[in-house]
Amino acid sequence: MAKYAVIVTATGEVINMVEWDGVAEYIPEEGTEAREATETAMIGGTWNGSVFVIPASLATSRLDILMRDEAPPIKAYDAETDDFIARPAEDIAADKVELLGLLQTKLADTGDLTSQQMNKMLALERE
Repeated sequence: MAKYAVIVTATGEVINMVEWDGVAEYIPEEGTEAREATETAMIGGTWNGSVFVIPASLATSRLDILMRDEAPPIKAYDAETDDFIARPAEDIAADKVELLGLLQTKLADTGDLTSQQMNKMLALERE
């Protein structure tokens, strides 16, 4: 059994997820179609004609990713050597500059930052 997304044909909105063998008779409701799901298929998402798109409200933003690590990782795993390697200082510095810019933009656009975001922005400005 594979997972299929039930899509409103006119809008591409995913309204349901079903398991179907792809062979047994399955007739979706009028105005809908079933497409084999990928990992990005979910109720509330959309089908754009070629791929499933995660709803913006669930997509992890770059700001969220950079905020997740209080300090960017100092080491990264290298699969070729099966060892941890030091992350280049330039990469760490670039992440900090990007995070500061994203926080400043969010503050300018919305006038609202969480206390964690505000503290991080102030710390980055002091560096």
